[in-house]
This record gives sequence, structure tokens and C-alpha cells, in this order.
Amino acid sequence: MSQSLRIALLAVALAGPALAGAKDDLLATDRAFSALSAEKGNHAAFLAYMTEDARLFQGAHPPILGKEAAAAAFAAEEKADTSYPAQKLVWSPLEAEVSSDGTLGTTRGTWIFRAPKPDGGSSILTGYYVTAWRKQPDGRYKFCLDIGGADKPGQQ
Repeated sequence: MSQSLRIALLAVALAGPALAGAKDDLLATDRAFSALSAEKGNHAAFLAYMTEDARLFQGAHPPILGKEAAAAAFAAEEKADTSYPAQKLVWSPLEAEVSSDGTLGTTRGTWIFRAPKPDGGSSILTGYYVTAWRKQPDGRYKFCLDIGGADKPGQQ
């Protein structure tokens, strides 16, 4: 993790209470991010909402560092997995924290992933995530760090 990202996360953790409006804005952004994933696919949504220097820590692969690397990894995954168009990843933020100046924030929540099985059935996985966000010059939030983990079987 870069020094600037560590400082940003620490600043969010140590910041005083933020205005409720900033938390609401961040929760709305995370919900819109999930809605885009449901509509256009999770790769398109992630690319639309990530910063150029975003860090992704998900799944069984090594961390993905940067938007360019994410685009390449997503393209390779889509090429290798013909079931990708039928896969659905959605999530629900449970809480948000925002720095007192509103420039940094985190969301935490749960996700559900559905994918078709070769036998015609459906595979359902669930898990949790935490996402770090930075407000952009245009006032919108984009994420700079996303960490997700899967529930153990039977914990859904």
C-alpha cells in the first residue's frame, strides 16, 4: 500500500464527525456503483468508479494495482470465461465514514455474486467489503482501494 493511501485511510479513521450529508452522498455513490454493476457488469462498474491509482484486493489473484492493470485483468478474465456476461455481482453498503472535510471516506457492506454452473444451475457466493473513496475535483467520489472477502460456506 502506498504511503499516500495509508495516510488517507488514517486521516479518515482519525477525522472528527462528518456532516450527515457527506455520508449520505457516499452511500448513494456506493449504491449507484452497485446498480451499474447489475446493469452493465462488475468490470464496467469498477472501471467507471475507480481512480487511476486504485488498488483492488479481491479473490484468489494477486492485488491489482492501477486502473490500467485492472482493465487488462478484466479483459483477460472476460476472454477466458465465456460465462462472464451471465454473472452478476451486487452489493449493499451498511455504513459509511467520511473525513470532516468530506474529501475521504470509507464504505463497508456485503456482496452477492451469482454465476451459472455448467450443469445449468447457479452458484451463489456472498461476502463483505470495505472501500476507500476520494472526492474528485468535479465533486464526485471515486474509489482508490477496494478489499473484499468471501464468507465461509454456510455463513450466508
